[in-house]
Amino acid sequence: MPLTKQQKEHLYQQLLDLKQTISGAERIDRPMTEETGELSNGVDNHQADHAGVYVERMREQTFQRTDRNVLKEVEDALKRMKDGTYGICEATGKEIPYERLKAVPYARKTVKAQAETEQRKESGEGDDRLFTRQMKDLTNSDTIGQKHSYTYKRLDQEQDSK
Repeated sequence: MPLTKQQKEHLYQQLLDLKQTISGAERIDRPMTEETGELSNGVDNHQADHAGVYVERMREQTFQRTDRNVLKEVEDALKRMKDGTYGICEATGKEIPYERLKAVPYARKTVKAQAETEQRKESGEGDDRLFTRQMKDLTNSDTIGQKHSYTYKRLDQEQDSK
């Protein structure tokens, strides 16, 4: 069943809200030396101190990269809305159910088509393996409690809506 006007308006607003949230996320743009400067100037220069800062920086950069990927997907979804292809699976041409779009408003594919795509990516057939790995990292049960980016918040919202 095609999306109703009310459903489209709701999803459009949801996409705009996502774009605003991601665009407003805090970014780390300062050099790492600012974070390690105090550590580097002292006599007791411990590698573990630098390693902790480095690991934190790498984690934040991963979150930022993921946020950029999601932002691009949101912007692409808004373009698809404008050109009339929003809600149509790019793999099968079938309509994407409203429930899926409510959970992931920038979805390009049905759940089944997305699962098939991810399976191909995991087997090395896809070119977006980094994004797939990032998403797996973000859903890792060991790190799920560390909510530092929009992606974690969005994952929580999606899980709560199910």
